[in-house]
Amino acid sequence: MAEIVYPIIGWIYLWIRYRNKEKVKQVLKEEFENSYENAGATLSLKTFGVIMIILLVCFLLGMIYAFFKHSI
Repeated sequence: MAEIVYPIIGWIYLWIRYRNKEKVKQVLKEEFENSYENAGATLSLKTFGVIMIILLVCFLLGMIYAFFKHSI
């Protein structure tokens, strides 16, 4: 499944971000080893990581809030 989804995500991401055929080829070669799959996987994992960090921070803030609310 990842072999199908990651290249599509990578292609869409690079074309939306750079909108120039030569620039897309250059970035793809320099940063993603000439693979749309690598670009899609990188973007997906970065997005997943940011979401997990936000959820962790919200969870910790909720624990701190509950601790102070119930301890007073």
